[in-house]
Amino acid sequence: MVKRTVESAHSRLDGLEKDMIALQTEVKIQFKEVFLRIKRLEAVLIASSGATILMLIMILSRME
Repeated sequence: MVKRTVESAHSRLDGLEKDMIALQTEVKIQFKEVFLRIKRLEAVLIASSGATILMLIMILSRME
């Protein structure tokens, strides 16, 4: 049988605190990577939209 004491509770809480800090750090890194990927995707979409609009304007101007 495991003896539950205040000291053992403190040691378990200290271990949980270290695990929580490690998880928070990992989540921050992952969110940063996701944010950078979204920004890159946004830039690609804006560039391709601009190119499409320019192409359509060129086509319309040549039709006249």
